[in-house]
Amino acid sequence: MLDLQVPLLAAKALLLLLLFAFIYAVVRRGIGDLRSLPEDETFVPGEGRKPDRKPDVQRDGAAPYADSRNGHSKLVVEDSDILAPSTPFEVSEGTTNIGRSSSSDIVLKNDDYVSGNHAMLTRHGGMLYVEDAGSTNGTFVNGRKAVGATPLRSGDRLRVGSTTFRYSE
Repeated sequence: MLDLQVPLLAAKALLLLLLFAFIYAVVRRGIGDLRSLPEDETFVPGEGRKPDRKPDVQRDGAAPYADSRNGHSKLVVEDSDILAPSTPFEVSEGTTNIGRSSSSDIVLKNDDYVSGNHAMLTRHGGMLYVEDAGSTNGTFVNGRKAVGATPLRSGDRLRVGSTTFRYSE
């Protein structure tokens, strides 16, 4: 009977150690996410950060990808716990960031399922792509998890946290 108690005690101690390591990792990640959120700006739903730079200009003087859409791509809120339905967000040329951070272009400040820097929208060759920026809960296009740069087409649904957007060109 004594021979069986020692291995059981060791197994319990190992299990307890693994539990504490898991809790430590979760708390550390949560504190890191909270520290990455600057509180220096007033949050206004539906308004993202103003661009810091002008869009790149091609040799002929035209803005890049200025095709028949005239650069009027946008994300429109379809469903959200924090934003009003039909709230439009203009998708600028270059990179558009989505996240809880007030430095994001599209700010989802009070969404607990969104990381500080959650996803990036970039335009390549006239197509818009979404890429998860290492978020905890992932980014979804039409119900499927986005892996790598995932192309967006007009009418696609993009889910970031509890917010679902519809992409339109």
